[in-house]
Amino acid sequence: MSVERGEEPAGAEAAPSSGWGALAFRDFQFYWAHGLLQGVARNMRDMLTFYLVYDLSGSALQLGITGLFQGAPIILFGLVGGALADALNRKTLLVVSQAANLVSMIALAALVFTGLVEVWHLWLFTSFWSAVNALGRPAQRAYLPRLVPRAHIMNAITWFGALSQGTLFAGPILGGLLIAFVGVGWAYAVNSALLFFAVAATVAIRASGEQEGGSRQPSLRSIWDGVLFLKSREVLLSSYLLDFGVMSFGFFRPLMPILALDVYEVGEIGLGALNSAPAVGSIIGSITLLLMGDPPRKGIIIVLSYTAYALGLIWLGISPWFWLALAALVALGLMDVLSFTAKQALIQLVAPDRFRGRAGSLSTITAGVGNSTGSAEMGGLADVAGAPGALIINGFIGLGITAAAALKWKGLWRYDQRKEPPSD
Repeated sequence: MSVERGEEPAGAEAAPSSGWGALAFRDFQFYWAHGLLQGVARNMRDMLTFYLVYDLSGSALQLGITGLFQGAPIILFGLVGGALADALNRKTLLVVSQAANLVSMIALAALVFTGLVEVWHLWLFTSFWSAVNALGRPAQRAYLPRLVPRAHIMNAITWFGALSQGTLFAGPILGGLLIAFVGVGWAYAVNSALLFFAVAATVAIRASGEQEGGSRQPSLRSIWDGVLFLKSREVLLSSYLLDFGVMSFGFFRPLMPILALDVYEVGEIGLGALNSAPAVGSIIGSITLLLMGDPPRKGIIIVLSYTAYALGLIWLGISPWFWLALAALVALGLMDVLSFTAKQALIQLVAPDRFRGRAGSLSTITAGVGNSTGSAEMGGLADVAGAPGALIINGFIGLGITAAAALKWKGLWRYDQRKEPPSD
């Protein structure tokens, strides 16, 4: 049975009163468990694959090509995934995409155990996983509002978003330990087991994934309708373009090795600390959002977060000491998670159920293109002006973009969900 317009998810009213917020609801508990298992498996799989490519080839170039195979399908399949999420049963799409990953992982483990695996196999699997994830992720995000009452959506997104940093640590650590003690083949086998339990957790969710009014036929027209819908919602379009604009100049991660080895001269251990610092900020940001509950002025959170993010880039660029750079990176991670969570909450609140998949896929695409553009721009500018100079220059550009966005799209700044009618 589908959720009717204005209706809360089944069983929501029976949830116990608890400080756990969205985690008090049974369906969200299984959804969160599926996210945890899938996240650990995904980050572990990425680490294992890059390790195996280098182990087989010894080539840094082939590592770079692996990253290309990983990123390219997102743009191609992202819009299709959004259209599918708004046309078909979202729970079914989630289960099918996870099952496809599970079957492919079992096949790869068999190739490793038999000694037949080659680099080109890994490139094919990497492209397949990226495409499947691009097809399934919009359904995953669009399914969430079915699992908790409207008042708990921000809390649910915060709980689910907190998984990303935790699994980013846990997945590679688990993969490294398994390679060291039992070998890469068994590591892929464990990864398969994690995916199996992720599928089981998704199947255990009771909320319907059916479309309101029944399933529809996905088409190029439905994809274009999603673009037109986004253009008609200033608060969503402006948040997407602001994210794209700032991150096209503010993606700092490619500069980490330069900062660690050449600027602060802290070696590989220092490099690890620099890479970990944004995750600390993300955890602080997630806790802050959980304590805040459901702030209604989410547009202000987005604008202020990007303003502080741009200032954080300048802070990082002018930091003369390593510990001050770590503090700047913590601040950048904090601002990143605040803006991301508020933007995802806006999608769930502003987009009607029939458009949520396409709205989510467009967000993923603009964010991915922004990060890719920012990586190339930041690296190129650092080659000319040095890493600190690139951070300072791009920080000021980010401030300009944020100010222009706030002046251009006043609807983002003024958005107040208490004054907006429910999207469904």
